[in-house]
Amino acid sequence: MSNWAELAKQIVEKSDVPLRPATPESIADLRKLGVPDEAIAFFSEFEPARCAEIEDIRLWPLQEVLAENKDYVPGCYVVQHGYIVFATTIFGDAFCFDTKSALGRQVPIILIAHDGYDWDAVTPEDIARLKKLIAADFRGFLQDYVDGKLDIQPNYDPLA
Repeated sequence: MSNWAELAKQIVEKSDVPLRPATPESIADLRKLGVPDEAIAFFSEFEPARCAEIEDIRLWPLQEVLAENKDYVPGCYVVQHGYIVFATTIFGDAFCFDTKSALGRQVPIILIAHDGYDWDAVTPEDIARLKKLIAADFRGFLQDYVDGKLDIQPNYDPLA
């Protein structure tokens, strides 16, 4: 069993969604996107078969993760600045890997609101003010996810 197995078991139990190994193509797409190695290791063995929701937080299958960063707000705007969406709240706010703030292998997880901003005009400095630190790394995020301890209230008005 991998070192992710216990967290994966808890995700399955609490979300009632099976997890499965990701396809090599999906893993290659995650690597191209810049997803951290820690998350690649998890998803290589434990990709959600469909949306896995616990306490109003949705952990997405990898095809949806790719779509979040290509087609949806805020992912399609923030990905170019080093913020990669991998999960959302039921309100559409985005949990992201903050690759710009990474310390070695440790990549913080932040939350960004999905609405209320002119995303076409948002600057890197604006995004830096919008983001809210949620967890020190992906493992910490997943632990808080299964424990129902994640903060789902983004910074809504730091640009005002």
